[in-house]
Amino acid sequence: MLKLPLCFDKNEWFVLVSLLILLIGFIAVPKVMSRSLTVTVLLYFASLGFTADLILGTGYIVDFYNIMDSSKLELFDVFIYFINYPIYGYYFTYLIYKYEMRKKRLFFLIPAWCLTTVLLEALSVKFNVFAYLNGWNIGFSALVYLFVFSLSAIIVKRLSRLWADRGLQEIRPDRAAQNSRKDDGPDHEKNDFARKRLGHH
Repeated sequence: MLKLPLCFDKNEWFVLVSLLILLIGFIAVPKVMSRSLTVTVLLYFASLGFTADLILGTGYIVDFYNIMDSSKLELFDVFIYFINYPIYGYYFTYLIYKYEMRKKRLFFLIPAWCLTTVLLEALSVKFNVFAYLNGWNIGFSALVYLFVFSLSAIIVKRLSRLWADRGLQEIRPDRAAQNSRKDDGPDHEKNDFARKRLGHH
């Protein structure tokens, strides 16, 4: 059974408020990926976050930080692993996918996203969501984020290509609008004019 918080204080409130903001954003943003790709991305980032914290913060391998009130798995850890981490990673994927980012754009996105994540971690440390141990500091976290999001950008691009190659990706709404505008080009107008002329005879 999952361990309940020792006391409901500012770190639990921080997780709940951030969870709510992430969920609202997830619901509100236009969907540009198929459901199957979205689920795959969410599962990837859930697994990635859980694995990173398992390696670095639980004491099974090394113990550089605690999450929430202790190193033991508790209810709010599950919220972080299976809601906060996946949706935050989804936003990263969303930007890459929607704007079809290649190397030059990714060169700017990855450091910017790492900086944003570092600032969010600094805020979460203030709310006792993370507690550093054994000499760990936010500079080490920044290096981990740089590696993690660089790797994730590669994986996201490959997943997108795989979905496209196998015909698993639904037509994006913005692409559908572009195709519709193309269909309404000069040739389409000529055909409409010809049909009208024939209709009068």
